[in-house]
Amino acid sequence: MIDFFSGTEGYRVQKTLRKPCVFKGHGIHSGLPSTIQLIPCEPNTGTIFLKNEGKQSFKIPAHFDYVTSTSLATSLGLKGIPESRVSTVEHLLAALFALGINNVLVEVQGPEIPILDGSALPFIEGILDAGIELQDYSSKILRILKPIKVYEHGAICELLPRKQLRLTTSIDFNHPQIGAQTFAMDVTPRSFADQIGCARTFGFLSDLDRLKSKNLALGASLDNVLGFSEEGILNPEGMRFSDECVRHKWLDALGDLALCGSWVEGELVSFRGGHAIHLALLKALNNHKTHWELSKPESLTQNKVISLRK
Repeated sequence: MIDFFSGTEGYRVQKTLRKPCVFKGHGIHSGLPSTIQLIPCEPNTGTIFLKNEGKQSFKIPAHFDYVTSTSLATSLGLKGIPESRVSTVEHLLAALFALGINNVLVEVQGPEIPILDGSALPFIEGILDAGIELQDYSSKILRILKPIKVYEHGAICELLPRKQLRLTTSIDFNHPQIGAQTFAMDVTPRSFADQIGCARTFGFLSDLDRLKSKNLALGASLDNVLGFSEEGILNPEGMRFSDECVRHKWLDALGDLALCGSWVEGELVSFRGGHAIHLALLKALNNHKTHWELSKPESLTQNKVISLRK
């Protein structure tokens, strides 16, 4: 029997949710209320955001062609239609991607995906409670055949050939509690749930006034951010991991990688990376078409319903 939670074979089969699930909270940047509902979809649908704005609704595919902003978060939308924008999608996309959910409609009420506790853990728990349904199609798989590398303002990001998906992220912050950190791990549902999912977004008190003057971080608090003063940590409970910051950067990188719209066989390496350079790397796929190949979904004979849990 295939271990769909601890291994990688489950990524070769398309999946959706067994039933809808709802998440409520507020946006970390807007501070406004936000509710999303994840709705099961048919095979070969992909991940689609349905943004409800007044009497209007907009469907936005979770694909890098629809990225409208990478400033402090990844935002999606339809070009020329500002009201279609959905911000801060990366934590949700990381959870869906790591758990192997290929087909889901994300119905959004509000300007952002709710920040919840600042990590992907609430999304993981909600998805696992809803259950995961295997579907009768193989997954679309992007295989990296030759390296693809981009540079941007001292940051480096590349995709390398590898049979199983692995991410290596490195950061370097001039802060006594952070400094230089590197985290590398193969992607499986269990490894993500156990080692990455609860790593929170982080920020610095010295930046807060500047961000709020730009109408950013209006919903940020120690309930959803790992906060740092000049010398230490502001959260009374401390860090969830000694290297929580680089683990969260790993989480962000996976959420951005999900915007390629398929499972990936390769390794993503990111040094001082962020949303902007991750997007640049995905766009570089269009200029290096001999460096990768894409397998198309095929019908399978198996159809099972399972509940995956930690």
